[in-house]
Amino acid sequence: MEKFNMTPRSDYREKIEALGFDFHGDYWREEAYYRFTPAEIERLEEATREAYRMYCEAGEYIISEKPDFMERMLQIPAEVCERICESWNRDELSLYGRFDFLLDEKGVPRILEFNADTPTSLLEASVIQWQWKEECFPECDQYNGIHEGLVQSWKDIFPAGSNIHFVGALDDHEDTGTLQYLASTAMEAGYSTRVLDINSMNLQNGLFYDPSGECIQKCFKLYPWEWMIDESPDGCLAQVEWLEPIWKLVMSNKAILSILYELFPDSPYVLPCYLSRPQQGVFCRKPVFSREGHNVSVVDIRQWEEHALLKETEGDYNTGAYVYQEYVKPVAYSGRYPVIGSWIVGGEPAGIGIRENRTEITDNLSEFVPHIISCL
Repeated sequence: MEKFNMTPRSDYREKIEALGFDFHGDYWREEAYYRFTPAEIERLEEATREAYRMYCEAGEYIISEKPDFMERMLQIPAEVCERICESWNRDELSLYGRFDFLLDEKGVPRILEFNADTPTSLLEASVIQWQWKEECFPECDQYNGIHEGLVQSWKDIFPAGSNIHFVGALDDHEDTGTLQYLASTAMEAGYSTRVLDINSMNLQNGLFYDPSGECIQKCFKLYPWEWMIDESPDGCLAQVEWLEPIWKLVMSNKAILSILYELFPDSPYVLPCYLSRPQQGVFCRKPVFSREGHNVSVVDIRQWEEHALLKETEGDYNTGAYVYQEYVKPVAYSGRYPVIGSWIVGGEPAGIGIRENRTEITDNLSEFVPHIISCL
């Protein structure tokens, strides 16, 4: 992977806003791009496929053999755990997810986490960087079948003619843009859609209704399952076909990283990870449930004492359990640290998006940088 500087398109803001990307601010960067060889892309695709296989096996292990893990470690009510088991055993389908990979010094993708439930940066990874590639490098390719994969996956998940509600926190501009994009892919697949704020859903006798009084039967939610459990356990048990399905809660927390290491300690993609503080070594300490890099720190543990190498980032996720994942020194590119977001759509690798930061911890201020595949 190489990084190159370039001059941004003079009218790029108008062009990306015309595609619905009007929440970009200074987040989208065209001053640089990354270039991969075909062999590097093949390695990323294989790592993504293998990572998803391992996560599915870890999910099966937790749900089938360690149900107490869900109640004890994830603090999920027993009745919700039962619904998770039902959802898993019914093989309820998933639309998408995003692995965050760090390339180590040897170029091996190492799993940092799996954004299994409400991954964002979707519109920019699928449509925006493709438009950039078509204008700036039309002769080259890009690892990007995300949009086509989403359209096909709707057809695989729901019967033709279905009506799908899309809900989320519409006071969040980015979430609204992501919801509208996903709804557009469902419309392209032939479905009728409606986007509404999650707080406008009305729960009555185990059913949700939208503000018009229509029963919500199929619903995509851009809202974390753990928030829903805290706010409305009864709502989690409602008779709705949810996307993402509730079993994704087992994969979307970072405690599963310790199970992943327990089951696959020899995988080149899996980093050692522990639920309790190790005796020595350098680790990235992460809350079991956290988002956008909040409350993450890098610590050097000596004789059971922690010495912060990178102080904990701010956030509201410092009230629960943590995991300790072995620290890997990231490779800097022009003073920035990239993380590769590798997308799973319909259970298959679909493409990547790259975010980079001036610090080693990726957060909500990290910038998106497009990529191409070498056409030499």
